[in-house]
Amino acid sequence: MTIVCFGSLHPVGVDAGPAPDRIVSGDPQATLWVYHESEDGQFSAGVWKCTPGRWRIAYDEQEYCHILSGSGTLISSDGQRCPIAAGDQFVVPSGFAGEWEVIETMTKNWVVMLP
Repeated sequence: MTIVCFGSLHPVGVDAGPAPDRIVSGDPQATLWVYHESEDGQFSAGVWKCTPGRWRIAYDEQEYCHILSGSGTLISSDGQRCPIAAGDQFVVPSGFAGEWEVIETMTKNWVVMLP
């Protein structure tokens, strides 16, 4: 088994913007770099970068995030707001629904575990 060191890998970025029917405002353009994916596809990790915008989200997966740059807000379906900015770390649990808003172009490290 090999340790996955992000600094030594150079994955190709892929378009990861929200589906047009989920966009609430702006024109968010996102790129995803997958540094690791388990053989069964249930566990993955990488980097995500997105320009400003706001869109609806609904999580089946669990995601750990570490914001590297930029700022935004997670807004739950019941209206709870969680401002996020460079240096913040948090988990979005499976079942979370609401909106993701990028205010200043954001880059994050992410780790996802599917159900």
